[in-house]
Amino acid sequence: MLPIDIHLVSWNRPKMTEIVIRSIHRNTHPDSFRLVVLDNGSEQSTRDMLKDMHENGLIDELIQLDENMGLEFARDYMLYKATQSEQFVCLDNDCIPQPMVNGQDWLQKLHELNQKYEDFAAISLRTQVMVGTGNIFEEADEVGDDIVEFPHPGGSFRIMPTKLIQDIGGWDSRREGRGAEERYICGKLRDVGFRCAFATDIHCLHLFGTRGSNETDRWGYDPSFKPEDTGHSDISHPALTNGDDLDDVTMYAGYDNAVKYFK
Repeated sequence: MLPIDIHLVSWNRPKMTEIVIRSIHRNTHPDSFRLVVLDNGSEQSTRDMLKDMHENGLIDELIQLDENMGLEFARDYMLYKATQSEQFVCLDNDCIPQPMVNGQDWLQKLHELNQKYEDFAAISLRTQVMVGTGNIFEEADEVGDDIVEFPHPGGSFRIMPTKLIQDIGGWDSRREGRGAEERYICGKLRDVGFRCAFATDIHCLHLFGTRGSNETDRWGYDPSFKPEDTGHSDISHPALTNGDDLDDVTMYAGYDNAVKYFK
């Protein structure tokens, strides 16, 4: 398997972004991926942190925009200007991949699913909670299915074929703010006859922002931000009100990274 590009889009949330990047390196074979980070006009503290991580080899390619151009613009920019692999993985800055199991990492397993199910052009990792959709995995867990078809899997390590996404025109980079990028691109894939899904047995941990003295909204952003600024609806869900669990974060990110995240 050749190195696969991982496209991470960041906007503020520096502690969350840092633990995601460090956990990718912790839980992924070093020669199997190339990490590209596009920062969408974050505040200076996040920009400085990302520059430092790039200089220390934790980011292979760093793109820093002066203003937030929207998630669709970021996805489209990286698709055409920063992709070297035949498949690429889309990632938001709030998901941590599962640790290796018996020497095999999440990316190798996801790549194998991508090769096995050729009619599925977008497959994302399974998050620990599906906000707003209920448990779509109940039947798959019972019968042992590899994937669960879903119309628009989001940016939780979503693998897609590079040439196909380029051929259908990628994202609408002119769209302002943070829209529903997964509905847009997966809708275009379905229009040309492909299907989309979540992996059943390859997991990731969706972070929701630290709590306590770090006051944020339900998604880890500054509480002054409006939903149209962040692209996250102001909905109520237990995972959003309870925040992140230290034991869960430790399991996925390791003790040192978890302690730093919660500090």
